[in-house]
Amino acid sequence: TYVRDGVTSTVSVTTSVLERLAVDDPERVEDVGFLGVAPEFTYQRQGPLYVGEVMWETTKRTAEAIAHLPSRMVDVVKAAFGEERKADSPISVVGASRVAGELVTVDEPTWAERAQRVLTLLASLNLFLALFNFVPLLPLDGGHIAGALWEGARSRWARLRGRPDPGPVDVARMLPVAYVVGIVLIVMSVILIYADIVNPVQVT
Repeated sequence: TYVRDGVTSTVSVTTSVLERLAVDDPERVEDVGFLGVAPEFTYQRQGPLYVGEVMWETTKRTAEAIAHLPSRMVDVVKAAFGEERKADSPISVVGASRVAGELVTVDEPTWAERAQRVLTLLASLNLFLALFNFVPLLPLDGGHIAGALWEGARSRWARLRGRPDPGPVDVARMLPVAYVVGIVLIVMSVILIYADIVNPVQVT
């Protein structure tokens, strides 16, 4: 029996039977009737403008996540040694594989929903990797781009002052920085993989 808009109605429903802890004895499990309400989702076709808006918002959030990555890695280290893992925690390839597996099974999705979830996850991962690769540090592509931009700016400044071209930038001088960045990335990967094994991110 329920009341909606001031009108009382009575309907018959078929409940599910689930195992739940007994109210009078938390140590005992009993079969009880279960009646729940779940939302219904519908899909709507959107135009290019909507896709552009979504991509822009996703790109901004991804850039913010990269900017806060060092502080969030601190939380990952804590989670790897016992603290609760946040739902929006950075993950490794191991964690991404686990999340993908859960996304295609949770809530018994249709094949179209499974494809949509996996493709969305892959797109998000690729967007993150692309933006992260633009960080202006060697050995990332962003470091090489920064070197090329500096070389071009230096050459143009020399021409404006009537001086000879100073020549190409010696990127090899930045190799110590590249080594440090490479070591940091390796350590981050090891920590993320370990955390994804011992304390993975839970989708549900």
